[in-house]
Amino acid sequence: MTPKFTLSTQRLSLRLIEHDEAEKLRELVVRSPSLHQWIDWCTPTFSLKDSERFLLATRLNWVKGDAFGFGLFRHNDGMLVGMVAINELYHTFNMASMGYWVSDQYQHQGYAKEAVQKVIEFCFDLLKVTRIELVCDPQNEASHALAASCGAEKESVARNRFIFDGQPKDGLIFSLIPPSSQ
Repeated sequence: MTPKFTLSTQRLSLRLIEHDEAEKLRELVVRSPSLHQWIDWCTPTFSLKDSERFLLATRLNWVKGDAFGFGLFRHNDGMLVGMVAINELYHTFNMASMGYWVSDQYQHQGYAKEAVQKVIEFCFDLLKVTRIELVCDPQNEASHALAASCGAEKESVARNRFIFDGQPKDGLIFSLIPPSSQ
């Protein structure tokens, strides 16, 4: 998958965030306090250098085929509103882990659902995975609601499922499988 790969929905272009858009990413993260409690790299002190490092790592993962971080850009004005990412591909198990966030000012407008549904299609149709996991903090009810609205089934709480600020945390697991497997 080349870094120029793009997905499109009715209102959004989903693509890699370019290096020269690092300041846009930084501003979204800093101005989104609702994210700070759920995503450990999203902090009120997220700097331009942090943003540049994040984008470089995202690009390297994309080129290696290890992960795909899509910036969500509105068609009408090119505004970056959030991200949906295939955080990890587990080739041995033919599955992917997906994460998502939308900046506070763009929440509750359907962007996350629109983008997540498109990335689900990407996973099943292009990557040919047979399972997608969406792992959420058990307290993050907005994330749970989004996962469920996209057809994901709540499975379990997995102990020490992810790391937040260097500490293991339990994760609520939602999953999706291709429609042909149901």
